[in-house]
Amino acid sequence: MAFKLTVAKEQQPDLFQHLLLVTLIAHYLAVRIKLSGMDMENLLSAALFHDLGELHINPEVLNSKNDLSEIERHHIYAHPIISCLIVREVAGINPAVSTAILQHHERLDGSGYPYWLHGDKISIVARIVSISDACASIFARFGNSKRMSIWIRLNSKKYGPELLSLLLEGFGPITIDPIATNNVELTRLEAASQLFETWDEFRALLGLAAAANYSPPGELEFMFDRMASLRSILFQFGFDPSGLESLIEIAMTDHHIANELAVVLDEIEWQFIDLEREICRRRELIRVALNEGENHHFDNWTKRLLASLVAM
Repeated sequence: MAFKLTVAKEQQPDLFQHLLLVTLIAHYLAVRIKLSGMDMENLLSAALFHDLGELHINPEVLNSKNDLSEIERHHIYAHPIISCLIVREVAGINPAVSTAILQHHERLDGSGYPYWLHGDKISIVARIVSISDACASIFARFGNSKRMSIWIRLNSKKYGPELLSLLLEGFGPITIDPIATNNVELTRLEAASQLFETWDEFRALLGLAAAANYSPPGELEFMFDRMASLRSILFQFGFDPSGLESLIEIAMTDHHIANELAVVLDEIEWQFIDLEREICRRRELIRVALNEGENHHFDNWTKRLLASLVAM
């Protein structure tokens, strides 16, 4: 395992730094929840080794700024399995470590991969690695923790409120610098608004828009949950699709509103990207579950999702 880490340090230094940061964050969370003994040892091992499977994926795929093909995406989605197999073959490492590595992209609400596990089926060690991995990725994406509070509000169902609360205490922003008002773009608001409108149209085409207690096809349930959660967050912020101009006017005169709105839009965009990836992972199962007409409507909405992401 030391050799694998050395290869990562020499050939993929960003990956090596990520492994170290995830391990540090995981240790902080473990101390806060009083994890000790063998669980602590397993956690730190899992955090340090969780992404070693990426050494076996073409770096051009991992670092691509362009849209990936279905095959390229499947290579990335397989990395928890590859990492697990690497660790499983090493004598003396507790099986709980490889299990946690295998599960580190699973989410409490079943939105993760590779097996879409829910709740208690995900070990506490895997949950800590998972949230530490996500936190480290936020630092990598933005270079700071200013997005932390918004990200936590949007992801409570995925990671659980207790660990997220501890994460915010330890790594949340102390102050938030104002973001220039010209970063608040009407086009981004319109793109998000239009996507929710087309979602309502999609529900109507499935015959579910008017139902008080609608029951979506089982394979689409994750989409309904994610869209409902995103809509709820936006309304909590004060986002009204019918009042975009007034929201812009407020943001132009209030730096704090402008700052939070820009952060919300950044995170909403990331959430839509993550949803599109989840749809791709489940696409074949969805096609089997829907009839021909429903598949047609489903394909049309996913095309609109992609178009909205381009606009955002």
